[in-house]
Amino acid sequence: MPRVHRSPPPALSASPAPLVPPLTHSVSESNLTGSPKAAMDSIAVPTLSRDATSDPNITLRRRKREEFSREDVSEMFSLFKQEQDQRFTALLNKIQDGIQTHTEQNAKILSSIDFLGQKYDEMVSRIDSLEREKSADRKYIQSLEARLDQLDRSLRGSSIEVRNVPKKAGESKEDLLNLIAKVGGALNVPVQQTEVRDVYRINTKNETNQPIVAEFTSVILRDKIVSSVKSYNKKYTTTKFSTSNLKLEGPTKPIFISESLAPQTKKLFFMAREFAKSSDFKFCWASRGKIYLRRSDGAALIKVNNESDLENLKSN
Repeated sequence: MPRVHRSPPPALSASPAPLVPPLTHSVSESNLTGSPKAAMDSIAVPTLSRDATSDPNITLRRRKREEFSREDVSEMFSLFKQEQDQRFTALLNKIQDGIQTHTEQNAKILSSIDFLGQKYDEMVSRIDSLEREKSADRKYIQSLEARLDQLDRSLRGSSIEVRNVPKKAGESKEDLLNLIAKVGGALNVPVQQTEVRDVYRINTKNETNQPIVAEFTSVILRDKIVSSVKSYNKKYTTTKFSTSNLKLEGPTKPIFISESLAPQTKKLFFMAREFAKSSDFKFCWASRGKIYLRRSDGAALIKVNNESDLENLKSN
């Protein structure tokens, strides 16, 4: 076979140095048979030099991020402050409004209290004035009652009152006049019709047993009859003066004869008798329109002029 000759390769012209160094093949001992970790460790990891961290672009971006973060935080705090200021302002306004409302209410309450205080003072003054007027009126009324009682007592000075005598049907003034004459005869005190000025029954609820009032022409005759009936009852304690002494029809009933008292004096006499029973007073009687008390035989005589005297005796 003939021999083939190759032409020599053309000469390479001069060219600038390549940017990437030429790859060279180096023969090394195979490490495939080792562990995977060793294989990974054998891989070279490129590292950045210190000059890379000092890149101006990286530093600028970092500053911008820092400045942006500070601005955001500042704006956030500014907004938070504004919100808090608004809330505090609203709360403060609400509190101030409440304080103002309470202040106005307190002022009204104080004004009302002052008004009520003035009215109270006026009321107290008025009550004091009315109490004084009432006291004066009471004294004046008592004075009038005493004068009327004295006048009534003088008119009744010669009268007697006969109680517990039954009223008969169709009773006339003549019947009453005869009845008074029978009373005088039973007591051995003769009574002439001319000595009786008037005789009548007092109107009461019990129409069948109304008291009889006889007005005599003299106080002497009245005193004789009252004294005689007291003596009779003391003498005949078991058979006191009664309807049988007058020979009246029906069952026997006790007859009570006393001075004819004015209504006010009669009321006071009743109260005095009740007081005597409850306070261990042995004697209580009326004489010539006056009321008297005596605790026991030989004790001091007590004259009762009004209800105040009884109240004073109760307190003592």
